[in-house]
Amino acid sequence: MKYRSMDMLAVIALTCIAITLACTVPANDVAVRILTLPLVFFLPGYALSALLFSGQTQDIVERVAFSLGSSLILVILSGLVLNLTSDGLSAGSWIALPGMITLVVSVAVLLRRQGQNAANPQWVGSRYSFPTGQGLLLALAALILGGALALSISGAGQQPYPGFTQLWMLPASGVHAKDSVQLGVKNMEKTAMDYRLVVNMGGKVIKQWSSLDLRVGENWQTTLAVPAVGQNSPVLVEALLYRPNTPTTPYRHVELWLAT
Repeated sequence: MKYRSMDMLAVIALTCIAITLACTVPANDVAVRILTLPLVFFLPGYALSALLFSGQTQDIVERVAFSLGSSLILVILSGLVLNLTSDGLSAGSWIALPGMITLVVSVAVLLRRQGQNAANPQWVGSRYSFPTGQGLLLALAALILGGALALSISGAGQQPYPGFTQLWMLPASGVHAKDSVQLGVKNMEKTAMDYRLVVNMGGKVIKQWSSLDLRVGENWQTTLAVPAVGQNSPVLVEALLYRPNTPTTPYRHVELWLAT
C-alpha cells in the first residue's frame, strides 16, 4: 500500500501547497502563482484517471493526455460554477474548488487501493511503458503547453489595472447655470489616490486643485463659476485629472461646451 500510493500522496501534498498559495499569495505575484499551475493543468485529471482506471495498465502518454484534458475541463467548469455564485470568481476560489475536488478524489483512490490489498506492492508509475517515439511527442506537447503558458502569463501582466476613476463635469443648475459647472471625482481604484485637477476654458487654465486625496470609494464634488461666456459662439471647458506618477499625462479628460 505504501509504495503503490506514493503518486496519490504526492498529488495530495502538491494540491495542499497549491491551495495554500492561492489563498494567501496576492493575485499579482506571478512568480508564485506559477507554482499553482499543476493544480490547473495536471493534478485533478491525474487523480480522476487513477479513480476511473483503477487496476488497469495505461500507457504513460495516454495517462498524461487524459490528465491534461480532464484537468482543463474540470477547471473551466469550476470557473463557470463559481461565476454563478454570489461571491463570484476570484483567483483564490478558482484554484481552491478544483483543489478540494482533487483532494476528495485522491482520498477515494487511496481507500480503493487499500481495499484491493495488492499482493505485490510497487510504485504505480512503474506499470507504465514509455517508448522513445511517444516520449518525443510528449516532450513536444510539453513545449507547446509551456509556450502557451508563457504567452498567457505575458498577456496577463499587460492587462490594465482593474480599478478605475470617475471624472465628470456637467452644467450647473439654477439661475447661473450658463456660468457654472459641476465637477466630480470618484476613486474606484484598489487603493487611496492623490489626484491633481485642472480646468481649462478656451485653452487657458481657470482653476486647479493641486491635491485631491481620496480614499477607496470616496468622491469629491464642487461647483465652479467660470468666466462669462461670450455671445457669439459656444466655449469649450475642459477638465483634466492627473496622477502623481504621470504628472504630465491626463489620467481622465472630459469636455463640456457652454452655449451662449
